[in-house]
Amino acid sequence: MSNEPLQMALPVTLPDDETFASYFGGAQSLEVNHLKVSLKNMSQAFQYTYLCGLADSGKSHLLYATCIHAQEIGLSTILLSLREVIDFGPAVLDGLESLDVVCIDDVHLVAGVDQWEKALFNFFNRFSEPNKCLVVTADLLPSMLNINLPDLESRLAWGTTFQIRSMSDDDKAEALVKRANMRGLELSDECARFLLTRLSRDMRALLDVLDKLDHASMAAQRKLTIPFIKTTLNL
Repeated sequence: MSNEPLQMALPVTLPDDETFASYFGGAQSLEVNHLKVSLKNMSQAFQYTYLCGLADSGKSHLLYATCIHAQEIGLSTILLSLREVIDFGPAVLDGLESLDVVCIDDVHLVAGVDQWEKALFNFFNRFSEPNKCLVVTADLLPSMLNINLPDLESRLAWGTTFQIRSMSDDDKAEALVKRANMRGLELSDECARFLLTRLSRDMRALLDVLDKLDHASMAAQRKLTIPFIKTTLNL
């Protein structure tokens, strides 16, 4: 089998507005500063970070932001969403050690699956050397994932771990307003809270709606108001 990494999550698919600057926890948060420093210090030693949090904690956003920042400073990178590639099997990990930065999202999805556990452990061993950076996310701490392979559990707990809290409705409203402002779009707090009460509270879905409203607002040359949002979204 070729040692070239399978291109299941190309860097060009990264959302261009999910950066450290737009992270709801703040561009100067401990986790953002740590990830920036990790990318800066790769030449000194292998850099490994474990991000732990439930849905809507922003951990996937941090993976996108890490990849975007890595690309900006000239590093090769890939974001591997296990939710998207799990059906392809652990062969998706083959050859990834040729890259500088690897981000693996939702590792909890393969906990207890022997083939995946062995593949992740072997990849970890191949990749853990200077000039490499690995960032992994899961919903729980390594000791709570029901991993069968003790050596993998030990490896996952090896680096710096951040437990990230889920976003409250206030956090989501603030994040929507902030993201709109970064696009040059004015979204009032009242409109943001209206979206939260009438739509899915999933942050990814809300950002997709914001994108739709952005396009509609530009096309109609209208500000975002609750009546305009109702009409645009058929609410």
